[in-house]
Amino acid sequence: MRSEFAQACTRLGLLAALLCGSAHAQSPLPKLPKAEASKLRELLADALAGDEKALKQLRASAKSWSAKHEHDSLIEALRAGPSLPKGAPKPRGKGKNAEPFEEFGTVMTGFTFTVDKDSYRYAVDVPAGYDSDKPAPVLLDPGHGSGAKQDQRGKADFLGYFRHRAEAGGLENALVVRSEIIEQIGADGVKGARPEDEVSAVFDALFKDLASRFAIDLDRVWVSGISQTGFWSWQLGLTRPDRFAGIAPMGAVTWSTGDYLPNFANLSVWVAHGDQDSTCPVAQPRATCKALSDAGVRVLYREIAGGKHDYSTWQHLGEGLAWLAEKPRNAYPKQLTRHLQTLRQPWSYWVRVDALEKEGPGTARGKPTAKLSAQIDGQSVRITSEGVKELTLCLSRELLDLSQPVEVVWNGATKHKGVLARDFAQSVEFALDKCDWRGTFDAALELRR
Repeated sequence: MRSEFAQACTRLGLLAALLCGSAHAQSPLPKLPKAEASKLRELLADALAGDEKALKQLRASAKSWSAKHEHDSLIEALRAGPSLPKGAPKPRGKGKNAEPFEEFGTVMTGFTFTVDKDSYRYAVDVPAGYDSDKPAPVLLDPGHGSGAKQDQRGKADFLGYFRHRAEAGGLENALVVRSEIIEQIGADGVKGARPEDEVSAVFDALFKDLASRFAIDLDRVWVSGISQTGFWSWQLGLTRPDRFAGIAPMGAVTWSTGDYLPNFANLSVWVAHGDQDSTCPVAQPRATCKALSDAGVRVLYREIAGGKHDYSTWQHLGEGLAWLAEKPRNAYPKQLTRHLQTLRQPWSYWVRVDALEKEGPGTARGKPTAKLSAQIDGQSVRITSEGVKELTLCLSRELLDLSQPVEVVWNGATKHKGVLARDFAQSVEFALDKCDWRGTFDAALELRR
């Protein structure tokens, strides 16, 4: 009797111990302390600037934090973005290697970044009220090739037009950025023209450098241009639609967009064109905007009666920017489409294309070699594609409930059914790769067709 009683007590003791251990194992992790969150943001800024030591430390810390701290608090710290020094950015490099900074009024010139063996520069018109603690909108001018022979003062003068138009559109607090990328490797570039996909990818490096120096609002970034740079407004929109809230091309041809119109599905598009434009005839943008509108894209086409390829048309940008500013970027659309030729810019919101059956030349005249569509409905992700061999599906709390099973179907075949593990270290890698700490992801799934 005593033996049975003792055995029962032993069993109860073991059960209690197991229950206590289970409760202890499932107890919530503590939130990331403020000091560690600040460290994360500082390392993020340095990693974006190309500091290899900071990048290595960020990666190691992300793994450590993931094991010790609540995931949601980690994502919250990451979404706060890079922590930057107070005041205007200082030149990088020392002595002969120092950046050639010059200031002309509110315009700072000489910011320099490298891609492979090539160096590129850009200028920024900084609004009077800029505060590194308050992310600012960005208006990007791709930089007309006609500025290639200008000195730094001459290049700085280009930004005045866009500053005035930004103010007219209620964006007086925006950073206005002008690159020298097109001058260098665009059509008639001093280093020779490169395929448009390659040129577009250099703009990703520009944004990474810009984000390591200025506090930018990633949900309010627009690209606008005139004629040649209007063409590049279209081109940047179709190759990296997840980067921008919208585009504003003016007096530009649209022949390069025909096979890629689905890429604009989640962008806002404002277009101005003079009906008397003899340089870029009006028929192209008129037809393109109608096609976009018919497809349900948020587009506003402004055809200027009597307008020519000059200021009579371009003076209207302010009203276009005011219209664009009404709708910030949607970083998590539940439906996306992407047509592409190469893997130079593989991201499309929450899908990254990792391998194609065939790559094209990456030129504006090239036809798509791959097409991808993806849609989220409840807990189901459905993907259809042509020419895509491998991809990474990235998911977040904005898209579905990650605590519940997720079904993924690709071209009719079920690729996954179950709960996905959240991985903060992976979240950091994606944020660095995309240069996007606002459109972050909690979990990911690598898929092979």
